[in-house]
Amino acid sequence: MAERKAFSISSGLNRRNFLKMTGVGAGALAMLGPVGCALRGTKPASFERPNIIFFITDDESWLERSIYGWSKLPTPNFDRVARDGVLFTHGYTSAPSCAPSRASVLAGRNFWELEEGAFIQAWLPAKFPVVPEVLEAGGYHAGHTGKGYGPGVYIPSFPGRSRNAAGDLYNSILIENPEEGISNIDYPANFEQFLDGRAEGQPFWFWVGTIEPHSPVGEDNPEKLAEKYGMTLDKVDVPGFLPDTPGSRRERAKILYEICYADETLGKFLKILEDRGELENTLLIVTGDNGTQIPRSKATPYDWGVHEPLAIMWPARVKPGRTVDDFVSFPDLGVTMIEAAGLPVPESMSGRGILGTLLSDQEGQVDPSRDFIVTGLEWHGEFDPMNRASRMVRDNRYEYIVNYGTGTYYGTVNPAKALPDSEFEKTAATATSGEIVYKHPTHPKMKPFVPLLLETHPPEELYDLEKDPWQVNNVIDDPAYAEIKARLKEKMKAYQIKTGDPRATGNMETFIRTREFVQERKRRGYKD
Repeated sequence: MAERKAFSISSGLNRRNFLKMTGVGAGALAMLGPVGCALRGTKPASFERPNIIFFITDDESWLERSIYGWSKLPTPNFDRVARDGVLFTHGYTSAPSCAPSRASVLAGRNFWELEEGAFIQAWLPAKFPVVPEVLEAGGYHAGHTGKGYGPGVYIPSFPGRSRNAAGDLYNSILIENPEEGISNIDYPANFEQFLDGRAEGQPFWFWVGTIEPHSPVGEDNPEKLAEKYGMTLDKVDVPGFLPDTPGSRRERAKILYEICYADETLGKFLKILEDRGELENTLLIVTGDNGTQIPRSKATPYDWGVHEPLAIMWPARVKPGRTVDDFVSFPDLGVTMIEAAGLPVPESMSGRGILGTLLSDQEGQVDPSRDFIVTGLEWHGEFDPMNRASRMVRDNRYEYIVNYGTGTYYGTVNPAKALPDSEFEKTAATATSGEIVYKHPTHPKMKPFVPLLLETHPPEELYDLEKDPWQVNNVIDDPAYAEIKARLKEKMKAYQIKTGDPRATGNMETFIRTREFVQERKRRGYKD
């Protein structure tokens, strides 16, 4: 096995051709919607079509997995997928928010290319074909368990979908008396029910969306983490953009226990595949939807908000033990699954598949053109005038951020609610990383975190990740970085224009209307 790199703090096909290629009827093809017949030419694979499983956790940054070299958390099943397949060091979600992130995979498009689908709690327009629809039309048995696309709207009168974009739902088998904070959905049992329902010899596509480690989390998770996995609080790592206190470690431990639970779930899926003799020809993609639910991570453009764990195995075809440094985005993963199935990719999908990289024997920087990534966000639950809208571009060393909105992510300093320094140790024992800064903004240990968490984010940000991996020192105004800023700014703008980002083209009508819709929906308690 190749040595792993540790994280260091220092031509188009028409309708008839498609039917001939896949052997399916016009009724199945109709599922692809209005643009389903606009297909990007892709030759079918010469090998047996694989089964495909997309396994996605809810709220997890890349460094939570120990194989990347920072965390001590035991995640043996993710490590196995990486060891028996390919570990990607630069896997990125399109948006650090559940619904647009998941939509970008399913539709194979950057989140800003999805109109209302760019927003959490809105809808993914039916005119965009999604992976399970394409595969079903190509003869696959498709479905999902747990959390698919969403949260969002599923009303027939809307121009969205009457079923989840991740396909038919298999959530009927439940766990009796689940642990606090753990979903009662029996993911593996529902998967077996799904498998039992397919035709003999039929390839399958299955989306596994664990709700873990999303909140709520169990209060006694830290104790269970120590007892079951040997991770006592002194072994829990806290990222450098947050204060390292007993309370913040306990906050982290509650999340880490659920990551271990999700990893054990992955192990159960591997066993089912092995027991049924399906593992060899299954393309298994494992990742997370967006950053960990801690400050300066989820719902932010910082690296911990958008940089995801990503491991892919396919024992029959993919050479194991490789580490790839290419930048890969979620839209690329959606396209890759269709390409692996030997089906033509809809023209609507702008992602670039990585099948060639997977089937090669190369590692490191395999595709020189994959040397940067662009991500961003439009809305994540805030009310005007607060606005989280942003875009980010990142290459191997630098990250440039544009904040279109105003305000802070976690509130502002309120002297009237601040506690005296004499109570700091008592507060630090139990307060979360966000609470401790808010309650003790003047304490010497907390002052460095106030600009990061409790002050208005600036219009632009630039970080040298080689010198500053935790992104705490914004060098946007440093003359020494002027050329880098200009280069990244131009690269981002060019990509935005190429992909029709409303933030660059100025065609903001849909975004403005949808933002108003989701804010009103939140005021109504998200009741349809």
